[in-house]
Amino acid sequence: MRVVMSGERISRKVKIEGGYLNFSSAHFITYGGKCERLHGHNYGVLVEVEGSLGEDKLVFDFTILKRLTKDICKRLDHRFLLPLHNPQLELTSSEDNWKIGFNGKHYMFPREDVAELPIDNSTAECLAEYICGALCDELRAYDTSNLTSIMVGVEEAPTQMAYYKWSLSE
Repeated sequence: MRVVMSGERISRKVKIEGGYLNFSSAHFITYGGKCERLHGHNYGVLVEVEGSLGEDKLVFDFTILKRLTKDICKRLDHRFLLPLHNPQLELTSSEDNWKIGFNGKHYMFPREDVAELPIDNSTAECLAEYICGALCDELRAYDTSNLTSIMVGVEEAPTQMAYYKWSLSE
């Protein structure tokens, strides 16, 4: 057993990834005054929570973390990812459809096929932030007093992953 020095703080981390922590979705991003072509990805999701051991000697229960993350992935799976706060897009909604415009180009999607996201672009970076926020909302139902941070990674392709880390201790 290691002796802890006075004032020393020990932090531990648990990570979930792979398996069924994924979703397949269509999107396009706007950047530099341009708009990508509509395309899709098979996204992978990674989650790390950091903190101290709780009374039960766990940082956090893997099973709960996986279930909550998978539920968020299911809400994104096989949908068009619509960034509701993108100032470059012209968005018009009706009861049944979303009409999305950019510089004279228009798309029409059935509302049931759209994941309406409170983000300003559907980049991997913004998706990681969105998933992290949604996960933090879900975690409010659990004791997370020993957690200090949560990090979410969204993999767009095998060699591309964006991360978002949120401090829970402030």
